[in-house]
Amino acid sequence: MPRFRAPVAPAPKSLSRRGFLGAALAGLPAAALRAQEKAPAAQASSPSPAEATKIKEFRTLGRTGVKVSDVSFGAGPLNNANVLAAALDRGMNYIDTAEHYENGNSERTIGQVFKTRDRKSVFLTTKLNLTFNKKVSKTEIRERFMKSLERMNTDHADCLMIHMCTLAQIKYEPYHELIGELKAEGKVRFSGLSNHGADNSLNGHLDEPCEVVVQAAAEDGRFDVVLTVFNFLKGEAGEKIFKACASKAMGLTLMKMNPGLTTAEEKMTLAGLRNRYKNQNKEFPEALAKLAKITEDRGAATEAFLKKYGLQGAEQTRAAAIKFCLDRPEVHCVCPSINSFGELDAYMELSGTRFTARESAMLAEGREAFGDLNCRIGCTECQAACPHGIPVNSIMRYEYYFRAQGREKAAMAEYAGLGARNAAECADCHGPCQTACPHGVPIQGKLLLAHDKLIASW
Repeated sequence: MPRFRAPVAPAPKSLSRRGFLGAALAGLPAAALRAQEKAPAAQASSPSPAEATKIKEFRTLGRTGVKVSDVSFGAGPLNNANVLAAALDRGMNYIDTAEHYENGNSERTIGQVFKTRDRKSVFLTTKLNLTFNKKVSKTEIRERFMKSLERMNTDHADCLMIHMCTLAQIKYEPYHELIGELKAEGKVRFSGLSNHGADNSLNGHLDEPCEVVVQAAAEDGRFDVVLTVFNFLKGEAGEKIFKACASKAMGLTLMKMNPGLTTAEEKMTLAGLRNRYKNQNKEFPEALAKLAKITEDRGAATEAFLKKYGLQGAEQTRAAAIKFCLDRPEVHCVCPSINSFGELDAYMELSGTRFTARESAMLAEGREAFGDLNCRIGCTECQAACPHGIPVNSIMRYEYYFRAQGREKAAMAEYAGLGARNAAECADCHGPCQTACPHGVPIQGKLLLAHDKLIASW
């Protein structure tokens, strides 16, 4: 197999169900934000090579020995081949995708780009979900992987991961046997896993916390690379992940680096929701009323925080949140979801930058001011307390896709897949989930707010 070769480092939306215009732009670093405000039409095409920011730093991906761009390409929502091509031109050389992203269209879009690109300069990872509650055969895993290669127009993946890997799947021997065969055939170079913690979707139940699964994978010793959740709210759980990966020199890549602190948007959305209930002669649920009061009470503190750090919204902590992750030497690359030139520009600007004392103070204050309004992705603490068996963390993750990543259609499709197991029941519940939450999150109101965003129609 040819050896991997690292390159040398070299329109605003109208008001919608996402709340208001600022929600679409608030997460961008200042320079990218100004660029969109001045010339939104320019986002239809890539900047000229002379103007475009390029990757400035490469890091060794654990024991793989491969140098990868510190900011890499998360291809979850990818359907724009031009954006990926521009990313590769500008130095990104790590792509993370999966067979089911965009119903296979993420891999197909990658395949379009590979028709005219040097495949050897890219480290390509794809993932297969082995399902939670039933085992799949080695033959089926192979067949699905070969279809992935066909969609991506390549003869090999640099890393094949078990997607949303469970504790039991760490020891799933048919997968490990296949990895050995694929390595011998030159179709795979490394093995890995992804995990973002608890999941209770129609696909099955994943009950173990991220850190437990990653620790087990490190101890097993057969996984070379990990993709997992980490951000400045994760705390002790994140430290356990770092320690486990470092102990076995595993490559560590991150997703969901920005928890998306959206107090300003939430306040306005709740106000609009209250008016809609009133216009329909419906009683505003008590849990939403309590959440609205909390956001109202936080108003002065929020305004002071924004003014102090010159932010238009608390969402603009995104750049600092990602730099917080990159500041950790255990982290080899971050994989934000990218599907537009605006997103590409914003994330490119973070490559090679350093986390500052001012940003550290900002996140510390943000954690103190808004941390108890943010559901931790992957947390399972309140799950057992729900009398209706509602998959709390799955719903909050779908809301995160909708709100923080702009993946509205995908989030709504995931939510629709829950059927009757959605958050509609939360309106008349006494809210034991809130008592069970160790972080003090008003989760019942959050679930109702998520339900309002994610249902296909009102």
